[in-house]
Amino acid sequence: MAGSVIHLEEAADPPRTHALVVGVGRYPHLAGGESPVADSDGMRQLSSPPLSARAFATWLLTEYNDPERPLGSVALLLGEERPTPFTDPRTGTGHDIDDATIDNIVTAVADWYDRGDTHVDNRLLFYFCGHGISQGEDMALLAADIFADHHNPLNGALDFAGLMNGLKRCKAGQQVFFVDACRSNSDVLIESSGTRFAGRTPLGAGPRPLDLPRRFHIPYYATLSGDRSHARPGQVSLFTEALLKSLAGAASDDPEGDWRVNTSQLLTAIDHFMHQPRFAGAVAGVQVPSVGELPVFVLHRLPGTPVVPVYVGCDPASDNAAAEFVCREDGQDGGGGGREPLRRPADDIDGDDPESEWAIELGFGNYVFEAHLGDDEVRTKPVTVRPVFRRVQLGKPS
Repeated sequence: MAGSVIHLEEAADPPRTHALVVGVGRYPHLAGGESPVADSDGMRQLSSPPLSARAFATWLLTEYNDPERPLGSVALLLGEERPTPFTDPRTGTGHDIDDATIDNIVTAVADWYDRGDTHVDNRLLFYFCGHGISQGEDMALLAADIFADHHNPLNGALDFAGLMNGLKRCKAGQQVFFVDACRSNSDVLIESSGTRFAGRTPLGAGPRPLDLPRRFHIPYYATLSGDRSHARPGQVSLFTEALLKSLAGAASDDPEGDWRVNTSQLLTAIDHFMHQPRFAGAVAGVQVPSVGELPVFVLHRLPGTPVVPVYVGCDPASDNAAAEFVCREDGQDGGGGGREPLRRPADDIDGDDPESEWAIELGFGNYVFEAHLGDDEVRTKPVTVRPVFRRVQLGKPS
């Protein structure tokens, strides 16, 4: 297989899901690179995008499930400081990964288009994590070799609006995009071109052919237009971690007897995580995820029960600074029969924020929560845990 393709069901019949995953952290011509330009608009090297792209590709290969559109292919491009093969978590096979240069991205987009163009019920998934810049409705996703062309730096970028427009002609009826990048304005790059130009457009624009069914496309953005996205050095980005946690169950519901993630619930769950101080820290509520259009359809089906974020605290919150919290499965006796109860002993209270809640993740089901305080005071509450999240408040007995 080509250096960008890490999974391909060559003999599989459509409809299928075809994914293109790009993570760019090493930028030779930005600050901190081997040959930085004088004015790179304040942009530097990134450590999170390659880790985030690898995590999303791993999720596709191990967790993604849609019986109506099974996984057909995954292509991966990375810009890494120390390139290493990607190991398929199912087979143990190692794949050398092509660098996320603009030429390689353009080639990968064309091949991905062709795979999606085999059936009207195919689904296309696009994921990008790296530097991004915006100006109005235009957005440029920066490839590893941005600024390599000193006459026109944006020849090293992918025009995201142009990408979505070019996919109108592709037969694939469902097209989902995850853009984990800043959308802050850049006069230096986009406006300096003098005319509208936000990078390379691999696909020619044109209307959707009348003989094809309607296209449902959704761009998920890590932030609002004009804002910055945030990452943690050496870790998966906040948006991507919120996305993966949402897909693990927080975005699911069971109206038809099995747990399904639809496109609307996915945004709700991602937004929930991004507003939680225990998850997003100092940028909780600052980085607000958003979408373009939002047609609703099922994106993923869980093979089992969902994993749900749960926040346990006392009422009043000042009691959190002295409480020992316990979580038991409903019906589990106090002697520890069955699975060992979860505990937050008083020794684990956050010294920097002692009144904070106890944040845990639990499977769907019934639980009993306890708060143990001084003078033998025990507050107890039975709770059913289900998506999107559950907040448990243990008040003083009346």
